[in-house]
Amino acid sequence: GKNLSARLNESKEFSVLSFTRDDSSNTLQEKIKESDAIVHLAGVNRPKNISEFKTINCGLTESICQLIRSEGTRDIPLIVASSTQAKLDNPYGKSKYAAEVLVEELFLGTGNPVAVYQLPSVFGRWCKPNYNSVVATFCHNITSGLPIKINDPKTQLTLVYIDDVITDIIRLLNNQFIGFSRPIIRPEYSIPLGDLARQIEGFKENRNTSFIENIDKDFNSALYSTYSSYLASTNLK
Repeated sequence: GKNLSARLNESKEFSVLSFTRDDSSNTLQEKIKESDAIVHLAGVNRPKNISEFKTINCGLTESICQLIRSEGTRDIPLIVASSTQAKLDNPYGKSKYAAEVLVEELFLGTGNPVAVYQLPSVFGRWCKPNYNSVVATFCHNITSGLPIKINDPKTQLTLVYIDDVITDIIRLLNNQFIGFSRPIIRPEYSIPLGDLARQIEGFKENRNTSFIENIDKDFNSALYSTYSSYLASTNLK
């Protein structure tokens, strides 16, 4: 959300109405009434209580759908960030799948345009370490001189870069999409966990964009940019 708001504000082509966890349900209704399109990026994947999966991942989505329906005479294109885990049988995955069902029902019942991204792990600046991004955790710990934990270095990761996600969302907003769609972010990167750790550690050792064999050049550049953002925040402390 922070990355999208920053890019949209920089473009000066859009007026951004932000809705965060600090806002009330009344605020949500007011902002939807003012909106020409909605990008729904809110969610939780490591709640203190398992019930939060339903409350946040499904409850907020349901409220958004109901408020769009209440507008009646006009479509409000809805872009939703889901997860590849929506295909899995775990509490988080089930909640993301349920949210997908809600927005598909919105489209089927009203024709309101909906686009659902089933995202793999997303990396880039401003991702919270020790939460849902192994890249963020590794970058934070390595720049801070903290240890990192790797259970199986051969574990294969599938990643997309936040800038590529934002670029595609803006593409949809600019093209006034119709129907129900499942856009796919490209490029998508695949890397073993151990190689990821070695590459980030290499950044610290060399303080430049050192390149490890078999790592995509574009991925290397995106990863270094991400690493640098955590380095800058560490130096500010």
